[in-house]
Order: sequence, then structure tokens, then C-alpha cells
Amino acid sequence: STLMRSSAASDVYKRQGYYIVRKNFSMAMPFLTDPAGPYGFDKGSLSIVLSLNAVAYALSKFLMGSVSDRSNARVFLPLGLVLAALSMMFMAVPIELFGASTTSIVIMAVLNFLVGWFNGMGWPPCGRVMTHWFSVKERGTKMSIWNCAHNVGGALVGPMAVYGAMWFGSWFYGVDSSKYFIIGTYIFPAAVALFVALLAHVLILSLIHI
Repeated sequence: STLMRSSAASDVYKRQGYYIVRKNFSMAMPFLTDPAGPYGFDKGSLSIVLSLNAVAYALSKFLMGSVSDRSNARVFLPLGLVLAALSMMFMAVPIELFGASTTSIVIMAVLNFLVGWFNGMGWPPCGRVMTHWFSVKERGTKMSIWNCAHNVGGALVGPMAVYGAMWFGSWFYGVDSSKYFIIGTYIFPAAVALFVALLAHVLILSLIHI
């Protein structure tokens, strides 16, 4: 039905949104560790921060599946995306406030863990609702289309980082282009993810009331 197709499309948008705020920290690391750059973080410390994202993501996909089964998927799914986006956006705060310090490393570690954890809230509700929307004969095709969201969302991260830095970096840092990457890797993708979450949620709500 039209409702099912539109709802499935909304889920695809949300899953794409998750993937544009998942592994952004790995793109920021070369700039953060550049000895000629404004920060000069230690690579070993940042590698720990990076690994916590994967650990949290794995744990969350396992544990949050049980929570998802008892939750409203239409709320649970966009909520996870909003929280992941906000966690990603706040990654810029310790960098600017504390620089290459232990305090900054600890805060970034917590935030990147939260990014991974909230990202784990994306798959369980999608997997659950897709089985309700489509028959057994349709699920292979529909799930393969839906699964493209992983690739599309992941492919968007790089271009978004580049254009986000180009378009909006000067708004925040003026002529200091060495810090534009913060906007491109953290702020801009997080803002887009928030917009995706809102748009998809509104779409679902409007369809429900048709």
C-alpha cells in the first residue's frame, strides 16, 4: 500500500541519517593529530576514543533490540538518530574548550561511546517493522532496497564533510581554515541528521492521519 511504501521510505531516510553521524571521528583524527595543526592530539589516545564507538555500537545493537521490542518504533527510531546527532555535535565542545588535554580525551571518549550506542538504536526497530509491512514474498526485495541505506549514508559522509567545511567553516572560524574540519565532520552532518529525523518522523505522523 501507499502507506507501507512511504513508511518504508521514511525508514530508509532515517537509516541513512544514522550513517552520516556514525564514524565521523575517524575523518577528524588526521586533523586533530596533525602536529602542524591547531590541536596536536596524541594518536594513541584518540585511537582509544575511536574504538569505543565500535564497542558501544555492538553492545547497543544487542541490548537495545530487547528495548525496541517493547517500544513504539516510530518514536524509538528517530529518537536514537536525534541523540546520536546531538552527541556528535557536542564533540566539538571539548576540542575547543580544553584542546589536547586529558579532559578533552575523556569527554570525547564518552561522547563517541554515546554516538555508537545511539546508532545501535537504528537497526532493531527497522528490522521489526519491515517484517510487519511486507509479506514473506516481498521481504527479500524490500529488505535489499532498505539495506542500501547503509551504503548511501556511508558514502555521503565524505562529501558532506568537504562541503560542510567549505560552506560553513568561515561562519564559525573566519579565516582560520585549519579548524573548518570541525564544522565539516561534526556540526554539519549532525545538523543534517537532525533534519532527516524530523522530516521522516513528520512524514510518518502525516501518513498515520490520512
